[in-house]
Amino acid sequence: MPTPRLALPYIIQGQAQKEVTHNEALVRLDALVDLYILDRDLSAPPATPSDGDAYIVGASPSGAWADQAGNIAYLIDGGWRFYVPVKGLVAYVADEQKMLVFTASGWVDLVSVLAFQNLSKLGILTSADTTNRLAVKSDAILFSHDDVTPGTGDLRVTLNKSAAGKDAGFTFQDAFSTRALFGLLGDDDFAVKVSPDGSTFHLAVSIDKDTGHVGLGGATADVNNALIVKGTAFLFDRETDDVRFTFNKAAAGDDVALTFQTNYSARALFGLLGDDDFTVKVSPDGSNYFTGFVIDRTTGRLRLPLAPKFSAYTNFDNYIAANTWTKVQFNNADSNDQNAFSSANNNFTAPFAGLYAFGFSFRFKANANVPTKVIAAFHKNGTELERGRAVSGAPIDDVTTYNLSVLTPLAANDVIDVRVHFATNDGYIEADQSHFWGHYVP
Repeated sequence: MPTPRLALPYIIQGQAQKEVTHNEALVRLDALVDLYILDRDLSAPPATPSDGDAYIVGASPSGAWADQAGNIAYLIDGGWRFYVPVKGLVAYVADEQKMLVFTASGWVDLVSVLAFQNLSKLGILTSADTTNRLAVKSDAILFSHDDVTPGTGDLRVTLNKSAAGKDAGFTFQDAFSTRALFGLLGDDDFAVKVSPDGSTFHLAVSIDKDTGHVGLGGATADVNNALIVKGTAFLFDRETDDVRFTFNKAAAGDDVALTFQTNYSARALFGLLGDDDFTVKVSPDGSNYFTGFVIDRTTGRLRLPLAPKFSAYTNFDNYIAANTWTKVQFNNADSNDQNAFSSANNNFTAPFAGLYAFGFSFRFKANANVPTKVIAAFHKNGTELERGRAVSGAPIDDVTTYNLSVLTPLAANDVIDVRVHFATNDGYIEADQSHFWGHYVP
């Protein structure tokens, strides 16, 4: 009988070849003690494993791993051995950098079965210290209401300080250098401060605790003025029923606009930019700008200079074999804004998700015998779009024309092309009068 947990074989008194039993136990210990798993998602052995490699077999195993789902595969002397995990077995999964433990529910994250109470420090993907007793490195942090207990449905984050002269606030940093603070900073009024270097701070917003009045631009809110903006002199208050903010420029060729910045580098502009049309521009770096849209001042019409749109045609008679879907080779473009249409691939690729309009028109040309039926349709990512077809019975040479237009949502990188199907006999799509077009619909 083996041991009850790891199934290590006993050496029986008077047993011959004791070394075989002993060595078998050593191999099992080598495989299971301080278990180091390379991967737990494979369902077939890797191509070039090495002795000592261990894997948790995937859900649908095949080959040498057949029927071993969830078990431990361990390579020794060029052959695979399999071990059934026992409750409490802990493994490190190298490709995930994660610790697992085997439970009655199978392999689970070790963290999920640990209880954390009254910890002096906690670091997640980083080290906590006596100043930062909770330290987290993450792309995002989620706090959600309690729907387990359940709770009230509310979620509050509370920061408490010992006295008015202390701070209770949030700090936002760039490379561990503070760029902004908000909270109760040295008093009980709410404040927002910004800094270019982490040492010099500028008061951006102040909200008086007694009145809710606001101060901006370094101004401290007071009980008399609902809004104070620090500058030469800016006080905004109603005169009758309306309040208007007016931005005026000297000439049409000048700019009057709002600028939105990240760390003092512009990322968006909108206003009258270099003319009297309303324009929105964005920038990745504060020096190169892209025009998002323009509203013509005389007509109110909206223009999207960077929206993809194209008009394409084929300059040769496309041969279409019988009884198979064939892509029409629209290999030239009259226009191709944003280069979303590929003449080489005869298709359009959506640069971003949204609603798009497409249309095609082409004329049939006979070879020997005309097809008994012709179908033309848009295809998305190689599959018929199923938003309508252009269909006819036996077509007439140089006469029968096929037209179709469609409005359809696309995801980014979806590919649209035009394909036709000739039943029974082959033929051509005539170069003359061929047209494939499309554009983004805002």
